[in-house]
Amino acid sequence: MAHRKEHRRAKARSAPPLGDPDPVLDVMVRELGRSMEGFDVPGSPRPYFMGYTLRRERSLQLRAAYGSLLRRRETMRARLYCEVRVGDHHFDNVMDAGLDVDADARESTDWVDAPDDLDPVALQVALWKLGQIKLDEALEDYYDHKKALVSEYLRDEVDAFTKEPPLSHREALHDEPLPRERWEAMLREASRVFLSHPEFHDPTISLTVDRHQRWLATTEGTRVITENVYCHVDVGGWILTEDGVYTEATQQRYTRSIDAVPDAEGLAAMVDQVLRDLASLRDAETPGAFIGPALLAGQAASTLFHEALGHRLEGDRLVARGETRTFAHKVGKRILPAGLDVYDDPTLADAQGHPVWGGYRVDDQGVPAQRARLVEDGVLRGFLHGRTPTRHSRRSNGHGRHDGLSAPMSRMAHLVVEGRPDRSLSWDQLEQRLLELARAQGRAEAIVIIRVHGGETATSSYDFQVFKGEPAEVWALDAETGERRRLRDVELIGTPLAAMQRVVAFGGDPQVDEGYCYAESGSIPVSGACPALLLSEIELQQRSSTGFHEPLLPPPFADDGSRGRTMDERKRGRRRKR
Repeated sequence: MAHRKEHRRAKARSAPPLGDPDPVLDVMVRELGRSMEGFDVPGSPRPYFMGYTLRRERSLQLRAAYGSLLRRRETMRARLYCEVRVGDHHFDNVMDAGLDVDADARESTDWVDAPDDLDPVALQVALWKLGQIKLDEALEDYYDHKKALVSEYLRDEVDAFTKEPPLSHREALHDEPLPRERWEAMLREASRVFLSHPEFHDPTISLTVDRHQRWLATTEGTRVITENVYCHVDVGGWILTEDGVYTEATQQRYTRSIDAVPDAEGLAAMVDQVLRDLASLRDAETPGAFIGPALLAGQAASTLFHEALGHRLEGDRLVARGETRTFAHKVGKRILPAGLDVYDDPTLADAQGHPVWGGYRVDDQGVPAQRARLVEDGVLRGFLHGRTPTRHSRRSNGHGRHDGLSAPMSRMAHLVVEGRPDRSLSWDQLEQRLLELARAQGRAEAIVIIRVHGGETATSSYDFQVFKGEPAEVWALDAETGERRRLRDVELIGTPLAAMQRVVAFGGDPQVDEGYCYAESGSIPVSGACPALLLSEIELQQRSSTGFHEPLLPPPFADDGSRGRTMDERKRGRRRKR
């Protein structure tokens, strides 16, 4: 790999005027100038790029059960992130796209707090201290990178850092109080219904609202101010089955607007659905292991694509030595059935009628959000890119993201799978094809997965290349009659390449999947949309291996004085007394 032996300090380019002066940005720009002028260690490379990010996060957390408020937390925290790159755009201190850096173990992590009141003097002191430590870490990493060249051929490195035009982007910031008292009353009232269901364990209703305000300034001249709101409602509980398995049911709502938080009627509907699911799961069966054809509804199919495909299309993984680079050599080759397109677009205004959970306007490296073309008609066309160059792209497509502590890397935002209309089938047609597949394979049953709780995967070359999903609602269909029965206590497992090749049909209305995704750059909001998928074969494994017994005593609010009987027997006893 070629790199320059002499490194020159890059000059900051002036960005266009941002509008009214912002005191936070002014402090960040002032300290950037001091640092670029003064960070000069004799005999060592100087910084060619620096960036400061300030994140102020206001969070409200409410949790209720049995008519009581179990938690009320309203907090505000301001944290800094500093990126220092020494060397030049061709070779610098970042190796393996930074994926192997454990941010929590570094000294700089102890100096990321910013003053809550954003006082300019205290803020500049915090920036100054963090910048000094990040420079020391960057120089250590630079020499480690040089050392690696002695013993290894870093064949997948192209350059160190993309060159992007400076960006000026400013959004209004808000500080109006949240309607906490109204929400508290709503959660208390909705949770009273749990008092009538002592057979369900640990039922809760949670509401979390986060308002994220972000200031970003770089030596390239980028100046960004953004605000995002994330609201999450979670209703859940557990049922203990006769074979001693705790099984969970949940209902979740994600919204980007305070006004779109479910009202009392909407919350009551979520609670009712969870209670119905728990009752259904109590009588559900567990099949142990299963292999055969399956139909995945859109939400479950979206999770499958996220885990099996999406993470392997994150461009930073193409240059990291510890990654398997599953699709690195498959650009221009078929990886999905004809008729399927895949792209990631954080700029979409809404999905299925509401704002995109994983959407944003500017990524965490100061690059405008863009649609990333990934798969066209089943053929791989590209990858998600932040500012780490790869052999496939020397520019970012606006997907550099992080949690504010770990280094940014290319990540998914809103992953969309679309089936071309001329090849799409209706849900009824897909279900009919499912039963035909089962009979052709000599299977007694086929599987329908409606929803999943979540999933995980491994992309490291050290691990097996597998993914896993946790179904929330799964049914077995009799291959001859189509009669269905509810299943529980199973996990969906598979290998990414095999799973993608087993998609034999798709269609129906697309459904949205939303939540948080954790990877090397931390936990970030993501979403996706996908039609239903018919797979010729999936594998399910039993999830639990430990059995539990009912509590010796019933909940205090349901204690009728009886002892030594199961909860179901106590319930039947109460009904007889009435």
